[in-house]
Amino acid sequence: MNKSAAQIFMNRRRQLGASIPAAIFVLVVVAMLGSAMVKILNQGQQSIAREVLSMRALMAAESGAERGLTEVLEVNPAACTGTMLNPPASLTSLSIDWSMVAPGMASCDVQVSCGLTQLDSDNDGSLENYYTLRSTGACGPPSDRAFRIVEVQARG
Repeated sequence: MNKSAAQIFMNRRRQLGASIPAAIFVLVVVAMLGSAMVKILNQGQQSIAREVLSMRALMAAESGAERGLTEVLEVNPAACTGTMLNPPASLTSLSIDWSMVAPGMASCDVQVSCGLTQLDSDNDGSLENYYTLRSTGACGPPSDRAFRIVEVQARG
């Protein structure tokens, strides 16, 4: 079967431009996939940054609790003036001169509060001091701070 030149020209003319819509479709799909990948990567980075701030806040709170224990058990037991009648409202703040200057902890704040109760736990007639310390660590910028609370109890 022999086709005439006119028929061949008409067939080619109908096929011209058929690849343009396919190319546009492929470009749109690739652009959507790229946009989704960028969004997923950004969310992952934000999640990691929040996790780092959370860990720093926990470390700050634990450091504050240890520093508070040292203060009330070894340095100045009279520094703990709070009671255990209605914690945490009845706990009083420990005034510890301390600034977070370690690398990575500069944006962190620590507040330590303390409460004291006296009990004769071993029935020997003398009262023992039981301390409850509550340390709050906060790290990060004011708009996105991470907070962690550590509470410890000790007999002194």
